[in-house]
Amino acid sequence: MHSPATNILLLLSTTLIASAYQDDVRFTELAEKLTLRSETVPTGAGVAVTQVEASASGTADNYVPDGANSEFTGKAITDQTGGGGNSSHATTVGVNLFGNETSIAPGINTIDVYFADDWLYSRGWFTGFTTPSEDNRLQNHSWIGTTTSSAASLRMDFAVVNERNDAEDDGFLPIAGLNNGNTTTVPAIYGSMYNGITVGRSNGGHSQGGTVYDTAGRLKPEIVAPSGLTSYATPMVTATAALLIENAGTDTAAKDQLTLKAILLAGADKSAFASWSQSSTQPIDAIYGAGQLDAYESYFIQEGGQQAVDSTIGAYGWNLSTIAPGTDHDYNISVPPGFTLRNLSALITWNRIVTKSGRNYSAANLPDLELSLSDNSDPNNLTTLQSSNSSIDNLEHIWRDASNALPEGDYTLTVRTDSSADYALAWRSQLYQDYTLWKAAAFTAATPVAEQDADDDPEGDGVINQLEQAFGGDPEATDDTSILPQFEIATDQGNDYLQISFRRPDFENGLTYTVETVNNLNDTWSSATADVEIISINDESDGYQRHTYRCVEPITANDQGYLRVVVSQ
Repeated sequence: MHSPATNILLLLSTTLIASAYQDDVRFTELAEKLTLRSETVPTGAGVAVTQVEASASGTADNYVPDGANSEFTGKAITDQTGGGGNSSHATTVGVNLFGNETSIAPGINTIDVYFADDWLYSRGWFTGFTTPSEDNRLQNHSWIGTTTSSAASLRMDFAVVNERNDAEDDGFLPIAGLNNGNTTTVPAIYGSMYNGITVGRSNGGHSQGGTVYDTAGRLKPEIVAPSGLTSYATPMVTATAALLIENAGTDTAAKDQLTLKAILLAGADKSAFASWSQSSTQPIDAIYGAGQLDAYESYFIQEGGQQAVDSTIGAYGWNLSTIAPGTDHDYNISVPPGFTLRNLSALITWNRIVTKSGRNYSAANLPDLELSLSDNSDPNNLTTLQSSNSSIDNLEHIWRDASNALPEGDYTLTVRTDSSADYALAWRSQLYQDYTLWKAAAFTAATPVAEQDADDDPEGDGVINQLEQAFGGDPEATDDTSILPQFEIATDQGNDYLQISFRRPDFENGLTYTVETVNNLNDTWSSATADVEIISINDESDGYQRHTYRCVEPITANDQGYLRVVVSQ
C-alpha cells in the first residue's frame, strides 16, 4: 500500500443521489427530434467504458456498482481489480453513466471497474515501470486524489497520446470530476490533466481558482453538468461522449479523442450563466468552463460533418487536422443577405506531449495555438474581431451570443500555432432572420415601402407578408399560395385523423408557430398535447422543413374537426 503522505484518495460523495437528467442536458429534446425525423436515437451501444472508483467506506474495498440494481440488468460489469464490495457511490455513478432508465446512454453494456489504489499503484497510472494503457474508449473518474506530484496527470496525458497514436488502438478520452465546494483546490488527480475533460457542477459548487499543480493557473473545469455533486455530474458527460462515439459509426475522425473533446465543449450551453465571461487570454469562464453540457448541440455539431481547411463552413461542423508553424488554417463563414449569425461557438483543443524514460514521465511540448475571427467583407480592410490566445491552456474558444451577432458579410476563423500539432476544431452557430431583416432582403424597388408592413399583401394573392416570411414565400410573386399549410385525412390502424403540415425554416426567424384544434368553431381552440400532436419533421429544399401535426382524437369520433397554424411574433 502507498503512504497517505504521498497520496490521499478522497471520494466526492458517498451519498446516494439518483436523478433523471435527460431534460436538463437537452437529450429529451434531441430524442424527440430524431424520432420525428425517423432517425435512430443513439444509446451508446457498443461503447465500452472504464469506471474507476475510490473506496466508499474509506477502509474496506467497496467500489463496485451493485449488479443487482434493476438499472444494470443486462450489463457486464467486471471487477478488474477483484474482490471488491458494492458501493452506493459507484452504483449512483453507474446509474447516471449506463443505467437502463436514468442514463442517456443505456446501450453501454460493457463496464470495467477498478479500485483507485490498484489503478494508481499496480496499473502504472501513478508510479512504477508499468506503462499505463487503456482498451476502452472512455474513462470515468468520479473521485479525486490529493498529492503535490504531477505524476498522475503526466501519465494520463502520455497514455492518451500513446493510445491515440497506436494504429491498432482507437484511443480513449478520460473524463474526471473536480472536488466539491467552491473553496477547494483543483486536485492533482485528475483535475490537473491536460488531455481529458474535467467536470464541475452547474451551480458552481466545485474547485475553483485554476490549477495549482502541473502548471498553475490553467482554467478548470472545462465543462459543467446539472448535478449537486461532481461525482454524478461527471458520468453525464461520459454518457454523452458515448452517444457521440456510437453515432460516429466507422468514422474514426468523428470519434477521435480530440474531436470528441472539442465537440462536447463547443456544444456547451452558456445561457444559464449570466456572469459567463472570457477574454483574449482566458478562453473559457473561470467557474463554468465552456458552459453546461448540451447533448443536443453536441450531436448536431458532429452531424454537421468534417469540413476541410479553406472551405466555407456550415452552421454546424468540425475538423480534425494537423498544423505546422508558419501556416494559417482558415475556415470561411458566409452570412447571406437578410440574415445575422448569432450564438457562434468555435473551439479548438490539442494535446500536451509527454515523454517516457523508464518510469519517469516529463512534459516535452505544449504547442501554443491561437484561434481568431476576422471580418473579410472589405478585402482592403481586414479586421480581427476576436481572438483567443492563452499561453498555458490547451484550448481556445470564440463565443458570440445574440447581442454580438455577425451581420451579413464574409468572415474567417483562423488557427495558428508555434509548433506542429494535431488539433480538433468544432463549431456551432445560428442563422437568424427577423421580419426587419427578411423585409430588407425580400422586397425590391417594385414594391412601395408603404406595402412592406407585416400585414400587407402587395401582390394580392391572399397571403400577407408575415405569412410569406413564416412559410418561405416570395412577397412579390402572385402565385405563391403553394407555401400555405396543407390539410389531409390520414388513416392509421383503421382510424381517420385530420392532419396539417406546413413549411418552417430550419433557422430562427423570431416567429412562434402554434398548431391548434377544435371540434366546433363555437368552442375554444386548443394546442394541448392531449388534443394535437406533432408526428413528423421532414427536410425540404432551400433550408426549410415540413412539420406535420394531427388531431389526437380520430375524426370518426366527431361530426367535424378543424386544425390551424397560428403564427405570431
